[in-house]
Amino acid sequence: MTYSGKRTGVLAIGAHPDDIELGCGASLATFSARNIYTIAVVMTPGCCGGKDTDRHKESQKALKILGCDKSIHLNFEDTRLYLQIRDMISSLENIIANDIPQDVEITRVYTMNNSDRHQDHIAVYQASMVACRYIPQILGYETPSAWISFSPHAFEAIEKNEFNKKLMALKEHKSQSQRKYMQHEYLHSQASFRGQQANCAMCEGFIIYKMVL
Repeated sequence: MTYSGKRTGVLAIGAHPDDIELGCGASLATFSARNIYTIAVVMTPGCCGGKDTDRHKESQKALKILGCDKSIHLNFEDTRLYLQIRDMISSLENIIANDIPQDVEITRVYTMNNSDRHQDHIAVYQASMVACRYIPQILGYETPSAWISFSPHAFEAIEKNEFNKKLMALKEHKSQSQRKYMQHEYLHSQASFRGQQANCAMCEGFIIYKMVL
């Protein structure tokens, strides 16, 4: 419970289908197992990454596996989010104001990070910082396009069961199955390395943008 007496909630924001699952999927599964309300917002349909596939449907199935209470899938234009930051801010603000149950208070946001080389990821980061300015905790998650520069200073320890849910969720992204970073060995190596950094078996790592305790 929060200081307001409401249930604790977590919001995850991604530019494309699969971003959230890759960056904080096991953490969301962990929160769901603790009965913490989780809501996910995907900003684009990811058409440039799978033109003949409904990637929103893939993501809907994946986020269900992670236990998300609600997922919202928007249709901003893939690869051109830097031109749509103002509208993304408005959409996120509207979701925070109107799509969260009245008995839930969002206390933490997981979003893209600003060390990412993908222009859509940076735009979502910028929109999130504004739209989520009243939420006490904002963390940036890791994506393959940020691996070369990502340096986390917060870690979520994840159990094998939650990591397996992340793997199951990512298997729903069949249109992306050929990508190396979707393979089990890559995901396991990443989780194990972050775990070594934090002296845990496996972790997901995050950059802290705001942390009110």
